[in-house]
Amino acid sequence: MLSSLFLSKNEKLVKAWKLEHQEIGELAGKIMESYDDNNLEDAKKYLNSLKYLVVEHLMQEDLAFYNLLKKSKDLDVDTIEHIRDFRETFKGTKTALMNFLSKYALESTKLDDNFIIAFKGLVRLVVERINYEENNLYHILAKEK
Repeated sequence: MLSSLFLSKNEKLVKAWKLEHQEIGELAGKIMESYDDNNLEDAKKYLNSLKYLVVEHLMQEDLAFYNLLKKSKDLDVDTIEHIRDFRETFKGTKTALMNFLSKYALESTKLDDNFIIAFKGLVRLVVERINYEENNLYHILAKEK
């Protein structure tokens, strides 16, 4: 507990983002469980919670990595390439996720078989993104002061 008082701003961000990743995973599980139980009202409620969490999370990450690249003269080439590769590689996933959440979070959009099939596919992609972030990028951000 006391050690968290001495974390840098970026270390605190990384810690918060890892907790958000856990929350994203929990919400995804609740959405699938609610859908499987035919509790579409709860599935929609969790989907909206997921939407707001993901939007905020992605905006914070994008800003942090953008700011890192702005001061790229202070970064080594591998770090710059990791960040650029990540941003480019996951751009399509982020767009697909945001479009999906925007569509299915609407009250008027029914949650049907197409929804759950697409959702499970997106969850797999998001898990890949999270694993990449945590294993390749977060330590880079945390060490930047």
